[in-house]
Amino acid sequence: MKNNHKKPLGQEELDALELEGLWKAQSFSRNLARKTNEKITLENILKIHFIFFKDAIPDIAGRFRKPGEDIKKLNTIEPVLGSAVQQEMYKFSKELNEKISIISLRFPQKKYEKEKWFQEVLDLAAWIQYKITAIHPFVNGNGRMARMMTNVILCRFGLFQSNIHYEGVDKKKYIQALSNIDLGDNYELLKVLIARSMQDTYKKAYEAFQNQKRKK
Repeated sequence: MKNNHKKPLGQEELDALELEGLWKAQSFSRNLARKTNEKITLENILKIHFIFFKDAIPDIAGRFRKPGEDIKKLNTIEPVLGSAVQQEMYKFSKELNEKISIISLRFPQKKYEKEKWFQEVLDLAAWIQYKITAIHPFVNGNGRMARMMTNVILCRFGLFQSNIHYEGVDKKKYIQALSNIDLGDNYELLKVLIARSMQDTYKKAYEAFQNQKRKK
């Protein structure tokens, strides 16, 4: 993917372009999520990243890390070498679509089936967020891409999106959640953070709906 835009002149312009790109990438990813018959391919993932960074950092937009573009150990996570990213992301994409295919897109009617179904979707949402963070396939934007792809999964199954806050106490919990997976394959804390964030999103949506009703 080529881009002829000039690089931003300063940090303020860079931040503004990244924010605008993030909004556009989120819009594209939501549309992708709603196309339930369409697989989430590497081309889709690269397209999201391209939209995100094409105006802010065009040199890295829409591509994976290359040989020599290696990243140091992140807490307990040790990202793969740049030379291995393409292969790891291919394996990730294949496994992702296999996992999606075994979960029903229809919300179950029976209570025990609802709980099981929700846990399956939550497991997948946590898995995709961790895998992208662990592989760290991009030069920049890995955390935000991981969170966007988490919301692609939640949206595809008709659930509210997750917006985990990554500052203060929540940031410490998030880092601990990733460490728990690295050290013991324990996804429970990350699933809790995602579920709580989904509840917050629901509450905000409900409050906005009630406020809109009062104005009428």
